[in-house]
Order: sequence, then structure tokens, then C-alpha cells
Amino acid sequence: MDQASGLRNLIHKYSQDIWELRNSDRARSNDSGPKVISVTSGKGGVGKTNVVGNLAIAFSQLNKKVMIFDGDLGLANIDVLLGIRSKSHIQHVISGKKALKDIIETGPENVKIIPGGSGLQKLSNLTEGERLLLLNEFDGLDQDIDIFLMTQAQELVPI
Repeated sequence: MDQASGLRNLIHKYSQDIWELRNSDRARSNDSGPKVISVTSGKGGVGKTNVVGNLAIAFSQLNKKVMIFDGDLGLANIDVLLGIRSKSHIQHVISGKKALKDIIETGPENVKIIPGGSGLQKLSNLTEGERLLLLNEFDGLDQDIDIFLMTQAQELVPI
């Protein structure tokens, strides 16, 4: 077993979801959607959240419509970093208590934020149904977004 075997297993496990997304009606349309930038690292505490927060504000100052998803689900804190007190987070969406559009917060420079919720380890092990629910919730958000930024946990967490 080599160092990359875990990554290959994850890619194989979720390749069907990726294929379905790429072949969806929206993917075949001429609308390219927002640019997506994911910031990740093999180690925690290296500043992923700070990089995403600063990029979001910089893009917004360039008149881009920016949305952040705080996908570092164990330590999600982009809302705190940007001075927001979120009442809801992504677990509320997965549990069916809220729609994704209802948890989006507005931060500095009109940056839209999807709070991840700190300490939510369950989110790193979503069932297929939960993953599809989350993908469906994200579908359609791109209409008013130029740039979609996300932080990702140190372990690879497929969304």
C-alpha cells in the first residue's frame, strides 16, 4: 500500500457522482458558472481560512460576486474570522432543518458565506443520500456568483 492509495480509493468511490455532475444538463450548457477555488492542505493550522477570507475580500473589491463555503468541517470558522455570528450551518441543511439558501450569511464587502459549523465530524462521513441532498442544495446557487471559494479539511472530504 503506497501513500496515494487512500486518495485513489476516494476518487474511485466518488467517480460516479463526478460523472453524473459533469454530464448533467447544467454542465452541458454554455453557462460556465462560477470559477471555483478550493484551498486545502495536508496539515491543519496553516492558514487556509485566512487565505480564503483575504481572497474573497480581494475578489469582491474587484467587483466580483463571491461566495465562500467553509468546508473545513472540523474547525470551520470563516464566519468568526470575518466577524459574523452564524446561527445556522451546513448540518442544518443536511438534516433537512434548513435550506442552503437560508443559512447563507453576508460578510464584509458583500461576500456570501456558507458556514461549515465547527466540530461537525459527521460531515466528513456523509451517506450517499446526504451527499446527493447537499449537491442538490448547491445546484442553482451559481446564478449570482462569479467566484466560489472553499476551505477544505486536511483530510480529503468529498462533497
